[in-house]
Parts: sequence; structure tokens; C-alpha cells
Amino acid sequence: MIRNRLKRRAVAGEKLIGAWVFSGAPAVCELYALAGYDIVLIDTEHTPIDIADVLTCVRAVEAGGGEAMVRVPGQDSSHFKRMLDAGIHSLMVPMVDTVDQAKAVIDACLYPPRGRRGYAASVSRSGLYGFDETYADTAHEETFLALQVESAACAAIAGDIAALAGADCLFIGANDLAGSLGKLGQLTAPDVLASIDQAANATKTAGKVLGTIPIPGRDASHLAAQGYGIVIGECDMWAVRTGALADLAQHRKAFPGRKR
Repeated sequence: MIRNRLKRRAVAGEKLIGAWVFSGAPAVCELYALAGYDIVLIDTEHTPIDIADVLTCVRAVEAGGGEAMVRVPGQDSSHFKRMLDAGIHSLMVPMVDTVDQAKAVIDACLYPPRGRRGYAASVSRSGLYGFDETYADTAHEETFLALQVESAACAAIAGDIAALAGADCLFIGANDLAGSLGKLGQLTAPDVLASIDQAANATKTAGKVLGTIPIPGRDASHLAAQGYGIVIGECDMWAVRTGALADLAQHRKAFPGRKR
């Protein structure tokens, strides 16, 4: 039973474009899926969205015919267990800085003998509440882990992390990587770009899926041409803010309104 089309498409070399959801609004998730985004990524690292709301969002993405990914809050194994048991098979993991951290993440997400994920497939959504009797045997084939490179230290060892079985994708977080170099917000600084490219080249050499966000001078189309398999740039809160400001700017003379 194929449960993770996102993984199969990414590993096969397809170029996938995605949108971030920070609002936790199921209607937005469904809209992005219906619009045609390959991936709808629900962020729980920088938002108060809890697991029950995440699952509602995932179901909305699936209703729109899309593929959902969830960025977990951190590397506590309980985050992975709850998401995976909820039937969310594509996870993004922030701030993976060392090979040991990457190994621990992979270990927590795979059943024995490949890892130490706890078993509840017979009663959880991941195993279709017991209707998929083979889930525990095939779960590793359906699990897609995108480990985030968000520091210059990680970029320097990206090849070692990418070489790990179970590290399906390295996703470069350009903003935090720049911050690790003391240049937060300076995404076009030469040393920031060099560190990004170091991680990117190592990931491609290892034959793993490479992902990132657009940055100035490197939009989604440019990144796809450079070998990035996953690019996630659109964001619901940014889009709403941009649209609101554009509307107000167009009509502000007629409606003086309040001062912010």
C-alpha cells in the first residue's frame, strides 16, 4: 500500500514546490492543496498549533488532493511518535547540528530493527487503526524525514548526515544558518552563500533530496535549476499581510482610517 506519494516523487527526482502554513487554518491548507502546491507544510515549531489541530490540517490537505508535511517543534522523540502515529508520514526536523542528533531522529522514527519507534499501529491512524496489518513491516518505506541544516557547523558535515540511511532530505534553513554566522537577515553575504552551497553540494553528492526556501537572488525556479528537489516559499501569513497592505495602500486616500 503506497501511503507517501511525496516521498516517492521526491526520491524519484521530481521538483516539488510547497507552501508554509503558520495559521493552522484547515481551509488554507485545503486551498493550497487545491491550488496545486505539491507540498503543504504545517509548521509547529514557530506556532502554537497542537497535534489535534495538525491532524485536522493534514486531513484538509488530503481532501484537497495534496501532500502534507509537518515541521515538528524539536527533536524530542515524543514529537515524532505522536505525529507518526497520527498517520503523518513526512516530517521536517529543525536544528539538526550533528551526526549523532541525526541518528537519534532517525532512530526514533523507525520501528525495530531499524530504530526504536514505539508500536501502536494496531490502534492508531498510522496503521489505519489496525486495518493495515502490514504497516509495521513497511513503515520505513513510507516515512520521509527532512533534516534541517540551520548552522554553519551542520553545513560543514552535511555530507556525513546525508549519508545516513533514513536521512531522506536535507533542508537548508537559510535564515538560521546566516544567524549562526552572526549575519541574521544577511542572506546574500558571501560567507552565508558559501555555507549554503557547501551543504547543498554535499547533499547532492550523497544522492539525497535537497530542499530550501527562496532567498534574494535565488527564487524557486532558480533553485530548481540548481538541483533543489523541494522548495517551500509561499507562506499564508505573509500572503495575507501582503494582500492586506496592498489593498489598504490602494484605497487609503478614500478611507483615511486609523493610525497603526
